[in-house]
Amino acid sequence: MPSDRVTEATEELYAADPVGFMERRKALADAARADGDKEAAKRITALRKPTRAAWILNHLARADPDAPGRLETLASSLRAATRAKDGRRLRELSADRGALIDALTSQALSAAGVADPPPGLREDVAATLTSALADPDTAGQFAAGTLTRAAQWAGFGLAPAPDGPDDGDSPDDGVEPATATASGSGARAEPKGTGRALTKTPASSREQPRATPPRAAPVRESPRPAPAAAPAATRTAPHREPPSAKAARARDAEDAAVRRRKAFADAKRSLAIAMKAASAAGSAEDQLEATVRDLEQRLTKARADLADARLRARRAEAAERKASQALDRLPHP
Repeated sequence: MPSDRVTEATEELYAADPVGFMERRKALADAARADGDKEAAKRITALRKPTRAAWILNHLARADPDAPGRLETLASSLRAATRAKDGRRLRELSADRGALIDALTSQALSAAGVADPPPGLREDVAATLTSALADPDTAGQFAAGTLTRAAQWAGFGLAPAPDGPDDGDSPDDGVEPATATASGSGARAEPKGTGRALTKTPASSREQPRATPPRAAPVRESPRPAPAAAPAATRTAPHREPPSAKAARARDAEDAAVRRRKAFADAKRSLAIAMKAASAAGSAEDQLEATVRDLEQRLTKARADLADARLRARRAEAAERKASQALDRLPHP
């Protein structure tokens, strides 16, 4: 049940617009806590709010479930061409990669209703798609629709597919399989048919058995007396721990228990402080995102007003020129 509750909360939160993410997450966590499900409440509270670019791609993964598969298909082809060192195929796939990233970026922005995205937003979406093409972890989050941040791929080429089998077969070079040693390394094998032949010793050169001299009669010795038992006073008595050592061990154990309880209490306080800080940071992030959106809208409107003002100015200048020319053609009174 807790996993079902968390799964449903995750699906709802990452499918909805991130503007109301914080309030809805708190409501879902409070509902789980009221039902006595503290573990689910904790996991719901830990869900991170997605950025605008991440939400746009999460929305694309839900609007077009085939989009992550198209990336994965291209990534598999790129890995295969890289393993095969097929330069021509890699050049073809690199061109396909650019076209697919551009197409999915435009599709994601259009599906999210972002008609005129700022350049930074488009770049974040395209960079995250590129990272999903190269990095299996980002690809998995994209496919699940749970991206939280824009991603940047900083590595060379493509990351290896997780737990994937090797597509190539090792060539048969006529060498016997290596024998594993105790340390796990293989012993070098000899080529087939090149092992050394065993040299047999001729029967005539074998060593003949020598005559055994007669044994001498055994000399019987008189039995030796058994050693006397050690006196009882010299026997080793079992070691007994003195009472002072037991008391010291008990004090050490109690001190260790006190330290563990104190460390646990400190960790709980640190968690509460971190959760409060995370909530405050999330609220600040919401406000800043709202401010950025408002500024972007105002900037778009200001640009439109500027274009309109320039058009009116050109028209007024044209009218002024016409009026001046008409005035010049009239005779002075």
